[in-house]
Amino acid sequence: VKAGSKVKLTFNNTDDMLHNVVITSPGSADEVGQAALNLGLDGERMSFVPNSSKVLFHTSLLQPNKSETIYFTAPEKAGDYPYVCTYPGHYIVMRGIMKVVAK
Repeated sequence: VKAGSKVKLTFNNTDDMLHNVVITSPGSADEVGQAALNLGLDGERMSFVPNSSKVLFHTSLLQPNKSETIYFTAPEKAGDYPYVCTYPGHYIVMRGIMKVVAK
């Protein structure tokens, strides 16, 4: 995506378990995933999204066969912004990169 552009992200959970999408600041996917795991009993109430400045954008924790659309403005700084599912343990394998490029 272009830096500073408007983004529409639609997440369709086509799996048979709970998932979310959490976009993090560069280099912080593992830290955010571990922080979500450390939420313990508060995790579900918080959609397993930790209160961290390294969490930039996120969806809700979605039930199977549900979808959600979120809108946000891409970061102004070009770079690789990881996204992960922060349901406990998922961040290890459920991840990708949102590449932000200069305008």
